[in-house]
Formats: sequence, C-alpha cells, structure tokens
Amino acid sequence: MTDYTKKYCKSVNAVSKPMRCKPNPGDIWWVTMLDGIKDRPILVLECVGDTVTYLKCTSQPSQIRSRGVIEDCFDAGLDKVTYVDPERRSMQRSRLLRKIGSLSEYDRSKFGL
Repeated sequence: MTDYTKKYCKSVNAVSKPMRCKPNPGDIWWVTMLDGIKDRPILVLECVGDTVTYLKCTSQPSQIRSRGVIEDCFDAGLDKVTYVDPERRSMQRSRLLRKIGSLSEYDRSKFGL
C-alpha cells in the first residue's frame, strides 16, 4: 500500500524550500499565483540578485496584442502550444516553484536570448 501522505509532504517541502538553482535566460519556470489569479509558466529573460525579469506565457492567442509563440513547446517542457506576452515584467525569485524546461536554440534566437 502506498503512503500518499509521505509523498504529499515531500512535494510540499520541495516547493517550500528556498531556490537552490538560479534561473537562466531562456528557462521556462512554473510560478505561483501570477497576477493573483492562477499558477502559470513564465519565460525567464534574466535573473539579477533576487529579481527575475520575465515574459508571461499563456495558451491563448490574442487578436488585440501580438504574442510570440514558442515553436518547440514540447522541447521546452510544455504540453501544448504556448504564446508569450511581449510585456516585460519582474518579480521576486522566491515566487518560482520549479523549472519546467528550456527553450530550443531556434526559440532562443527568436526571442533574442
């Protein structure tokens, strides 16, 4: 019989531990409560000290603003076509939950990374 309580506690502890690895430009990270709405992925542009500059990722295309698209989404660790908002934002590094993956060389060059 599997003890799910132990597994749950391990995963909660993994999320609550301080970040051990530094996010690099081109990494895709999962973030908690972005915009106070829900957890979602971000594309890291840079990490200086405790501040991460990023672009918000979404699965919805937009007719109002032009969004970049991650062409090699599966290589980046994403499970569906993902669009990237052009607006640069920043946040505290402590809000990052886990690294999902990294952009392919093609997508890195497309986003100027």
